[in-house]
Amino acid sequence: MGYDTIMNFPSLFVNYLQPEKLHQINVSFVVDRLEKQLGGIATNIAYNLSLVTKKKIKVYGAVGRDGGRLLRFLKKRGVDTANIIIDRRVYTASGLVITDQKDNQIWGYYYGASHRAKDIEPRPEEGKNGLMIISATHLAAFIHFQKAAIKKKIRYLYDPGMVLTTIKPNDLIEGVDHCSWLVGNDYEMAMIFKKINKKPHQLLKDKAVITTLGENGVCYQDKKNHYHVGGYRLEKVIDPTGAGDAWRAGFVGGIIDGKSIVECLKQGNALASFVIESYGTVNHRPTSDQINKRIKKLKLLKNHELRHQKHLPCL
Repeated sequence: MGYDTIMNFPSLFVNYLQPEKLHQINVSFVVDRLEKQLGGIATNIAYNLSLVTKKKIKVYGAVGRDGGRLLRFLKKRGVDTANIIIDRRVYTASGLVITDQKDNQIWGYYYGASHRAKDIEPRPEEGKNGLMIISATHLAAFIHFQKAAIKKKIRYLYDPGMVLTTIKPNDLIEGVDHCSWLVGNDYEMAMIFKKINKKPHQLLKDKAVITTLGENGVCYQDKKNHYHVGGYRLEKVIDPTGAGDAWRAGFVGGIIDGKSIVECLKQGNALASFVIESYGTVNHRPTSDQINKRIKKLKLLKNHELRHQKHLPCL
């Protein structure tokens, strides 16, 4: 949970980076737009889940002395905030991102109070019908929830993302081995498989491997199926920040509502498309009808058709 400072760079990062000088970088990117928004992966996913499901949504996390806005926002959306710790000694986690004209992003992140999430213990009853999304946060909290989910036999979607730069290989292997769904963008998935020294097909016996591909949609693999659902085409992209979180919410919302995998994938893609049409990660307000309208326009490629999709890293 946190606050996001979002900036737009009206050019391309690559134009200002010198390959022969990468050992000593000193670059300034002058931006032409700045916004301060509510954010954080847990906030983004919980909000987007509230758009697509009536099931109970709980957030396990922590905020600092400036976290009141986040708590009020989530409560207004019907999200259960009873398990959120308030640490008044520090500030809430904050992310700072610069996005260039090709939607490349550079992030800076302050963990703040988020490390306190390691003090929250999921309840045993969550293991019966619950589904946990374990996404990037303070490493100690991330590992804590990973081990708690395994111990309490809670099925979980594993989304290490930005934790990949700090997590130890053995911890990553443990998280991957016990998850039901492994998800990341194509860059993150390459890092995951390099760290665990495995190929995607080696994991498909008991889990699904999902690679998000930005405007190209999403690739899904399990032991029986390969699906590629294309992205929803937009006339104008405002800000891609938070689209991945919205995708995860759309997909998981479908899972807990008993929808087919294809329906879940399409719902994720459709929901993500609304995020990038506005600045910030929780400022979109699509209705169910608007989401369903976009779902109907999304195309699916299945097994034999995917043989020709050489650009997909998950095949």
